[in-house]
Amino acid sequence: MPANIRELLIGFGKCKQTNLATANTLAGIWRLGKLNTSITGPKLNTENDAPELGKGHEFATQVFKTSWDVQGQIEKYLSSDFAAWAMAFGLGKVVKTGTSPNFTYTCTPLPATDGIELPSFSYIEAMRQGASDIFDRMAVGCVVDGWTLNVSSGPGRANSKLVVDIVGSGKMTEPSGITLPAATAEKLLPGASVTATINGIDYVTAKNLVSLEARWRNNHRLDSGFYPGSGFQSVGDATSGAIRGRMEIGDRECALSFIARFENGSTELTKLQALTEGTGVITLTYDTNNSLSLTFQRIIFAVAELGETDGIVTVQVTCQPLWHNTNGILTAVCECNTDGIAQAES
Repeated sequence: MPANIRELLIGFGKCKQTNLATANTLAGIWRLGKLNTSITGPKLNTENDAPELGKGHEFATQVFKTSWDVQGQIEKYLSSDFAAWAMAFGLGKVVKTGTSPNFTYTCTPLPATDGIELPSFSYIEAMRQGASDIFDRMAVGCVVDGWTLNVSSGPGRANSKLVVDIVGSGKMTEPSGITLPAATAEKLLPGASVTATINGIDYVTAKNLVSLEARWRNNHRLDSGFYPGSGFQSVGDATSGAIRGRMEIGDRECALSFIARFENGSTELTKLQALTEGTGVITLTYDTNNSLSLTFQRIIFAVAELGETDGIVTVQVTCQPLWHNTNGILTAVCECNTDGIAQAES
């Protein structure tokens, strides 16, 4: 019987793994929905002997398992719970405070003194779990490679979305051995709730904000994860394909851009010419216990170009985040009702 993609269930580690090779248990897994229909994997890479001499011809005679790979996306309407997870696992340094119903996660980029490996989690994809499952597999040792927050104009939930890119070690458990729990009830953070003060300008009070995008990239060193001794899919079986033994971040990137209506008194072009420096604070709220606030500690306007949106003159601004000697580059404060995010399993 054909399977409908709408039957897909996903679950992933709310808590961090003990180490890259040790999967989350049921106690550390939560189940959420997503928007994109892509299936993450793992993917087995192969190669053949076509380039080799000594066969008497140029054609392949053998195929070899070489390595396993995991790459995918989780696209969701923005919620306080998912935002806390994405910031905690994506930035890497997490300080949790508060008690139920207000758990607060203050997230900053992982400092060099804490190493160059982010907290890892397991990712489960399943369809019809049980004796007649279509598939039921768990990718172990996944990390957040980056995230993109989009806030836009228009009605409905689509005006605030968060997309998280994940990559993994390639280690797979099939079947997963975990019966996915009931879905977590999330608290949405709609675009209509946003406040945005960027480089001294309160764009919401002025009713000028059209859209904005915030991005973070960890740019993991994926190839160097396959090092001598990194291991195989099946322990001790050199024919089962290599897996990554480490997931190290590369040169990280931080970005903020936005589109605003341009009118008499607008200062984006003059602030660009003067290289005026300020901060950027973006906040979205559900209630007093559920919110996301991003603070870009130092920014200047790097590009400001005039254009139009829906017939209205607008300015498209690309900000350049800068390092602050005390506060770093970005701080994400996430409030939600969910305990244990990016914490050790209990």
